[in-house]
Amino acid sequence: MTTIFPIHICSLHQVRELDISTYNGIITIEDTTIREPFRVITDEPKQLILQFDDINEPMDDYVVPQISHIRRALKFADKIEDGSLLIHCKAGISRSSAIALAVIAKRLGSGKETEAVNTLEHINPNCRPNKSIVELTDELLERNGKLYRQVDDKLSFTKW
Repeated sequence: MTTIFPIHICSLHQVRELDISTYNGIITIEDTTIREPFRVITDEPKQLILQFDDINEPMDDYVVPQISHIRRALKFADKIEDGSLLIHCKAGISRSSAIALAVIAKRLGSGKETEAVNTLEHINPNCRPNKSIVELTDELLERNGKLYRQVDDKLSFTKW
């Protein structure tokens, strides 16, 4: 079974082309090296900006995903409630998919990890969630490795 969520995942390029007024909230995930960030210039929709790189372990001056990033995203999504949420990163494949999975998994609740992964794949067939974000989400939501294993079995992770 796939649950339908009002979540859209896209790339930085795509978000610049969208009519963002149709969304209740936007989660922007940017690299630490971004030169032309995307900013909502009106009061609506609300925007959360997270800045970390698409890496799975510390590397040079890049910022690894942290549990605080996931907490902030979940808190923001909770405020949106059942409204529509746009989540984007540079490519719309790894970080945005992993944050969307966190939102979906939290809303579905424990024991629905397979449904959460299926729902993510339905929303974004090209998803390859960031491994670190999925590990941290699994820990934060106390899924005891179940969410992580579902992603690893069904989707695989990004390799960087």
